[in-house]
Amino acid sequence: MGIFSRMFGNEDNKTATKTVDANFITTLAMHVRGELEPALASYQAMTQRDANDFLALFFTAAAKADSGAVEEAVQGLRALSARIAENGESISRTVAMELANLLHEDVVTVRVGDVTALLVLFGDLLKREGFVKESAVCFEIAVGLAPDNAHMLHKLGDTLHDLRIYDYAEAVLKEAIKHAPHHFGALYTYAVLLQDLGRNDEALALYEQAVRLVPSHVNCHCNYGAALLRADRIDEAMEHLNTALRLDPEAPLVKVNLGYVYLLKDDLETARRMFSDALALNDRLAPAYYGLASTERALGSDVSVVRALYEKAIEANPSIAEAHLALANLLASLGDEQAVPHYATALQLNSTLPNLRRDFGQACLRLGHREEALELLKMAVMLDPDDAVARDLLAQAEATPAES
Repeated sequence: MGIFSRMFGNEDNKTATKTVDANFITTLAMHVRGELEPALASYQAMTQRDANDFLALFFTAAAKADSGAVEEAVQGLRALSARIAENGESISRTVAMELANLLHEDVVTVRVGDVTALLVLFGDLLKREGFVKESAVCFEIAVGLAPDNAHMLHKLGDTLHDLRIYDYAEAVLKEAIKHAPHHFGALYTYAVLLQDLGRNDEALALYEQAVRLVPSHVNCHCNYGAALLRADRIDEAMEHLNTALRLDPEAPLVKVNLGYVYLLKDDLETARRMFSDALALNDRLAPAYYGLASTERALGSDVSVVRALYEKAIEANPSIAEAHLALANLLASLGDEQAVPHYATALQLNSTLPNLRRDFGQACLRLGHREEALELLKMAVMLDPDDAVARDLLAQAEATPAES
């Protein structure tokens, strides 16, 4: 059954399909036709007759969501999932298997395609309301019914990517592309996923395919430009980012990425304008604050201005290791002890940042923390024996008398 088996387990661990009231199919047909009130009443009657009617419980939640009671629907899904999990099964597998068997027995009353469309609408509604995990369940069930449908696979893969379940998302998106090699959504989402994982070369190949398929997609040009920037293909990056800007002059992330292009080209005034314009559109963009801080520092602006911008970048997104390192270096140059916790945070967030241990060690040496400096500089030299600056700093630290 293709990817379905990878999602829900092996065939020899099937859940036995219990007998379901024959009225379920006719009720499902009403639901598909948009007759929500009678369908919901019928589902609820089934659950009253049989508290273990998992299909009726699931579609009760779907009908409630369609009727506007989204919170109640989500509570119902969570309760159903917990009950099914008590038997060592997943809600997705259980509902998909029971539903597939019923639809196989009756291919006339309700078509599989209509049911998968209903599931996708349910999933889209949940995702739009912020219930991403619950929406993934709906897309999993849809894929269980139509494992070769690239649209369903893309929906699931995209949602798994949102949930940062990267391995599973990658498997699903690969399956989507296998069945539809020119599916823009699958190509684009897979490219974004690869970019998130740092697999930039693979991402570039997919972005190139995607942007050819839909040359008017702003985010595709923007992300492609960002990936090209990472690859130091600056002129190509600028080309795609300028295309994105023509398509949407008010796209803040496009302006942010262009800001970095101009910063690398040493066009500091244009970089400053791009970052400032981005922040005028969205004042919570950490990369814009970080880029603007870097630009202001390169322009020789007042240290207090640069410091405030780095601090705003960290406030907007505390997980940007580069911002902690940049702020730490700035504070260390001022002899400020507050540099130390920012170095430590950067080290915790991303221990592979270039020169991090060397800079941290140098700061500790300047601030009189000899033992910490020795430890950091020894590690820096061990990781890069050719780093002459680190070796000199280590020699300096070893020659510094220990505090009595």
